[in-house]
Amino acid sequence: MSRWGKQQDRLVVRAVDVLSGVLSGAAPEPARRVVASRALLAVEELVFPLHEELVLAENADDAAREATDEQWADDAAVRRWLTETLAEHAFSYNELHEVWEDDPDHVEPQGEHPVWALLELSPFARRLRLLQEAAAKTAVGLGGDVGVGAHQIGHWAAGRSRPVEREALARALGVHPAWLHAARDEQPDVQLYRFASCPCEKPTAMARLGLGREEPDWYDSPAEQAAAVHWCGCGQSWVKDVAGWLLPLPPGEEPAPSYGDRVDLGHPLSRSPSVTLDEPWPRALWQPPAGRKGRARTAYRVPELLTREPQALPVRPDVARVVVPEPVWGAGSAERLAANASWCRTCRALVDAPKGTAGGPWVLLHRSEPERELSTWTYPTEKDALHHGAHLAMTYLQLDDGPLDRVALDLFTGQAHAQVIDRFLELHPETTQFEVAELVPMRPDEF
Repeated sequence: MSRWGKQQDRLVVRAVDVLSGVLSGAAPEPARRVVASRALLAVEELVFPLHEELVLAENADDAAREATDEQWADDAAVRRWLTETLAEHAFSYNELHEVWEDDPDHVEPQGEHPVWALLELSPFARRLRLLQEAAAKTAVGLGGDVGVGAHQIGHWAAGRSRPVEREALARALGVHPAWLHAARDEQPDVQLYRFASCPCEKPTAMARLGLGREEPDWYDSPAEQAAAVHWCGCGQSWVKDVAGWLLPLPPGEEPAPSYGDRVDLGHPLSRSPSVTLDEPWPRALWQPPAGRKGRARTAYRVPELLTREPQALPVRPDVARVVVPEPVWGAGSAERLAANASWCRTCRALVDAPKGTAGGPWVLLHRSEPERELSTWTYPTEKDALHHGAHLAMTYLQLDDGPLDRVALDLFTGQAHAQVIDRFLELHPETTQFEVAELVPMRPDEF
């Protein structure tokens, strides 16, 4: 506890806010368990500094795997789950490292350690602390803007009282007054952690990558595991839940997109991924100010989302309703492209695109119909070859299994074409329908 200070307070408050915003009211499923494990790990690294990294990671993973619907029912339930988890881990921590009550590394399961008071903070108190930090305002400065003393700001931030001067407080923080309305005092800010698309200024098509080699197999399918992370060109990584929401992925072991992946994103990654939850989160929403260096107290720009009245999350469309049309047998490339363009956004963009350079080294070997000999099509890039291979895989999945496999469709719409083929091979390991061959130089007019 001797190493505890404002920086540790800030990270715990943010981690709890992320956990509550992502988990509250949602059933445990792979994407949320990944977020829960990583955010919990960030807290445990502070609370249990003597533990080895592997022990901390295993404890966080186990807690996330064992969580139930009831434990994530709402903000209060999430905080109880966190408190019970940390208290249980504190007993084993003290025993393992033989630290007693008078030892500075001792973690009292309840009582004096600062983490327990932080876990009691209501959504309003967390909201005030995080907004005040992003605005880079001291209690004295914020109190002066609101017209109250610094001690009053401290009482609000500690949850000892609630403000009457809510509109003045909202103006001082640069947010819409409705975000600080009393009706929201016990409601977590789920709107800040669940998105239909990346909220950055220039969202792009996302690269899909797997979780890191040291991550547990959170997903049932290796194809899903290998394409779980959605990377936007802004540098924010996401995981998608079963309802289609993007959830900000706390930093971990997943690989960052390579140079080639960055090209596919539409523009280079604007910055390296954050390695801590110590700053406003998610980074896609809270852009650091220009010229900011180190931990200088410089205000972040208030996201446009917070300058508008908070709205309920819209209903996400059910991606399972998307139906792949019947394949166009024996047609030319233009007819095939037109048919795919009726539902595939990539093919739709290619319909009127100018013709590129003839030829290409990437070859896709496939049987376009059952019992036919292998055909050979060539493409100028690997991405083009895998894109068409994914079309074939989904077509065969629908023909063989009736409704299209939802996992394959989600991977395809996320542009994880290699993983769509992997998913097909998982379901049909003995297939001879298609394969992506080695690099062979050919011309497109030869297929």
